[in-house]
Amino acid sequence: MGVIQILGIIVLIIGIVLIGIEFYLPGFGVPGVLGIICTVSGIFLAGKTMYERIIVGAISIIVIAVMLVVSIIIFNSKKIKSPIKLDADLQGKNLFIDEKDMEYLIGKKGTAITDLRPSGKGEFDGVKLDVITSGYIAKGTELKIVAIKNNKIFVDG
Repeated sequence: MGVIQILGIIVLIIGIVLIGIEFYLPGFGVPGVLGIICTVSGIFLAGKTMYERIIVGAISIIVIAVMLVVSIIIFNSKKIKSPIKLDADLQGKNLFIDEKDMEYLIGKKGTAITDLRPSGKGEFDGVKLDVITSGYIAKGTELKIVAIKNNKIFVDG
């Protein structure tokens, strides 16, 4: 085994470790990109022939797959808090506001706190709401809620 092959194995191991680190970090960041680059480089450096490179590549894929399965098992065990999974349970009986529950808003008056082109934000009794209008309404214009359809609040200026 030559120096190039030993260097290739070292680079390959570094790449696999970096990919393993990426499993624990949310997003696709520097460890993931460097891990892919190191793994691919290590595969090409570790094998002298194409056949050896295919074998090394297959072994690398199996090792990475096993690491992924182990990571999933560890995160699902609840012993380690996952940085990419929401563990908090949402409280409350009804987390969805029904259209009927919003009908009390019809007729309320407020102010446009952004330009409505045709959607924007309005403030009604100190509460900021996403609203929709049929045209353009400038910021600061007085608004009146005229309808609620499909959980969307329609206003006129």
